[in-house]
Amino acid sequence: MRVTLGEIFQGQMLVIMGALEIGEGKAHVRDYPVPVWTAYVLVAAGLVIPLLAWYVRRPLQQTESQND
Repeated sequence: MRVTLGEIFQGQMLVIMGALEIGEGKAHVRDYPVPVWTAYVLVAAGLVIPLLAWYVRRPLQQTESQND
């Protein structure tokens, strides 16, 4: 498996946290208000982490000219 369960769960956690903050209409970190765009960053990071892990661990494709 190229993507570990931890990376998948971390991505899901970030997406859920961001979606809840977007739905609430305000974002906060440790009870301090932050701009709402940070919730969108959380959602984007949650979607990108598993994809990036898969991309980094993909097998390299070598052409025939490189094998010689």
